[in-house]
Amino acid sequence: MPTQRSDGVGGSLPRFAVSACTTYHSTFAEDLANYRALDIDGIGLWEYKLPEGSDDETLASFQKSGLTATFCFPNVPGVIYGDVLFSEPRDPRERLARLKAGIRRLARFKPLAVACLAGPPRDVGVAAARSLVVEALREAAYVAGEVNVRLALEVIRPGPGGSLASTIPEARALIADIGVPNIDVLIDTWHFWDSQQALTDIRAHGESIVGVQVNDRLSAARGWGDRTLPGRGDMDLTAILQAVRDSRFSGWYELEIFSDDGILGTAYADSLWKWPPRDLLRAGRDGFADVWRASLEAG
Repeated sequence: MPTQRSDGVGGSLPRFAVSACTTYHSTFAEDLANYRALDIDGIGLWEYKLPEGSDDETLASFQKSGLTATFCFPNVPGVIYGDVLFSEPRDPRERLARLKAGIRRLARFKPLAVACLAGPPRDVGVAAARSLVVEALREAAYVAGEVNVRLALEVIRPGPGGSLASTIPEARALIADIGVPNIDVLIDTWHFWDSQQALTDIRAHGESIVGVQVNDRLSAARGWGDRTLPGRGDMDLTAILQAVRDSRFSGWYELEIFSDDGILGTAYADSLWKWPPRDLLRAGRDGFADVWRASLEAG
């Protein structure tokens, strides 16, 4: 696990990264320049941003940046399609093929993990969907093993269609059934901020958690694509960070902001994606640092 670094203000901060969806409209090259300019240590790559053409050139520019690839999303992270993100293709076999191709492509950047999703059961029912997901992610994990990378199964709160991995114990049960040892659990504050049980689960299963994605939620949030920066919403992030530390987790935290400006189907006039990217990154970095320090003082 990475060590903590000095924040220059008399305390220490954990390793901090930003998921590239946070700067949704920036190019890969712009992300590399902007993240490094603001002393952000890592980037959660999204495959859709990788330039077409030679991955050798892309990899060389990434290595030159000095950034660490954290929790990286392939274009198709699971075999069950999403409602907005990751909605195409629909056929599970084609989705699995693209998932495996995405794992191979992202593995070249030596990420901490390639993210994957279980998805909702949809109309096939929980048992059938779960069986499909277990078999598919087993194949994906074998591919990940071949290219020496781990997978991270993200815990997702139930939407209208449900969720096959809505808690850490559910994600761990899926991983146990998959039966391949290179899969960990990825958590995101958006998906458990209102669950006291989640804090208990975090404390109990810290050894299974590979990363923590951080954001905040206003009480007037208009949907999953209306997130805000740490410390600017109503989540009790102080309690969440205390629970994570109690679990003995010492890995990476990653800012992940969805703030729809229309690209996902709902144009919020106050979308954070309209901000200049460096302003958004600076505010997110500093907001996380403030919440972290507050959690240390409260603890």
